[in-house]
Amino acid sequence: MKKLLPLCLALFVMSCQNNNNDLSLYKTNQKIAEEFILTYQSPTDFELFKSLVHDSIEHQSPMYGAGKVGYDDVMKQAEFYMTGFENVKFTVGSWLPGQDATTLLNDGSVRVYGNWSGNNIATKKPFSLDAYHYFDVKDGKIIASGDYFDATGMMVAVQPDPIQENVISSE
Repeated sequence: MKKLLPLCLALFVMSCQNNNNDLSLYKTNQKIAEEFILTYQSPTDFELFKSLVHDSIEHQSPMYGAGKVGYDDVMKQAEFYMTGFENVKFTVGSWLPGQDATTLLNDGSVRVYGNWSGNNIATKKPFSLDAYHYFDVKDGKIIASGDYFDATGMMVAVQPDPIQENVISSE
């Protein structure tokens, strides 16, 4: 009897735990996030990008001081990147399922770590930067997302070289 009580208690505790290991929603949403990332790669696809973005999107912008932005700013930022850069490639480090911040259970959201590379169309200068992105999906469209990378450093790296002025000394 003494051995039965701890066994019953252990079984009870294990049965009360909600073990949300079903990754089917995550896998469905990962496919949408992968398609979204592909729209930025060469050749870009702005129309497909627009079709994957929910009208009520809330996006954490990587641009200094921008904070969270809505649909119109998401479209402007995407157009800026898609028309300003070429030979763009995203090399995936890892795709990971997201979790609910309160329950810590899988919630179907998607996270990805990777590296963006390419070059600026105007200057032909290359860039390469590590990035982290997250995606929440609703009704097959991205409703929340965030980009974490050094957008300002990227712009500095690809800016035109400063113009050198010839100074004539009068001696």
